[in-house]
Amino acid sequence: MTSSATIYEVAATANVSVRTVSRYLNDPTCVSTKTSALIIGAMQALKYRPSIAARSLKGVKTNLIGVVSDRITTSPDSFELIKGLQLSAKQQGKRLLIAESGGSEEDIPSLIDELIEHRVDALIFATHFHRPVDTDLLERADDLRVVLLNCYAQRSDYAAVVPDDEQGARDGLAHLYELNHRRVVVFELFADMRATQLRHRGYLKAAADRKLPEPVFVQGSGGGNADDEFASIDALVGEVLRAHKPTAIVAGNDKMAARIIQCLHKRQIAVPDDISVLGYDDHPMLVHATDPPLTSVRLPYLQMGMHAARLACDPSSKGKLKERCDVQTRASVAAAPAGRSRR
Repeated sequence: MTSSATIYEVAATANVSVRTVSRYLNDPTCVSTKTSALIIGAMQALKYRPSIAARSLKGVKTNLIGVVSDRITTSPDSFELIKGLQLSAKQQGKRLLIAESGGSEEDIPSLIDELIEHRVDALIFATHFHRPVDTDLLERADDLRVVLLNCYAQRSDYAAVVPDDEQGARDGLAHLYELNHRRVVVFELFADMRATQLRHRGYLKAAADRKLPEPVFVQGSGGGNADDEFASIDALVGEVLRAHKPTAIVAGNDKMAARIIQCLHKRQIAVPDDISVLGYDDHPMLVHATDPPLTSVRLPYLQMGMHAARLACDPSSKGKLKERCDVQTRASVAAAPAGRSRR
């Protein structure tokens, strides 16, 4: 029989990682004599006895995929990442074990240790926003297949699945150009966000490809308060209308697009007859809630999650996989008003 002590208590008492204790239990020769003595002393003090059944699992696949995330399970913006992971895992006869840090990077190593203790066959590290990650956080999972989801490592060979934000922005603006819009204003998200940087590049590429006027860029995020990041958007919309007289507005996300439509309605400006509005994300809870329904560039979270789970089961795959972000056309975008398409 085992004592009521756990491997986590042994690790804490010995002042080593859970992974180190797990490796010792599987093969005592894998750790140094000094570390072995610390672990043995902790086990004796706690009267810990490892489970024979657990030790017999060495080398046996559990069909478990571990997922560590910052806050994708608690954010309605990214729940389809989880849905895609679950669908693909089920198709491959796998199950998910999900651990969330709540945005605290300090908790990530211990979460990875817990998943290792559960003997997951692979690890997926997922983030709420498209961003680079510090691979030092993942070093303890070196013995596992690791896949990054909605994030990437700048200097490593980890497999990663990310949205093609540059392509999505390029195609979104191209759609407006095809409808003869030439006075376009882009309300961007925070400049230090990777998605903002890639989308900015995409908008410029769309203009260069067609030798058409570049859009006007304004900072749409911030200036609000902790409860409402878009609290100042109404004043900004007023300034943009006076200074640039746009025929189309591109919003950094669908939440911003919905607020912009409200601001235009308030000024008795018809969407899309007077001004077209294009969102980004294709958030299922927002695009049909606006009046009119919102045209938006879709973040392919479902497909990203499905591909990440497949990659977790394919040790041969490396590099970054970019998922297309396609324009979903609805009634908020129409042809530029006659006589107003040119500068």
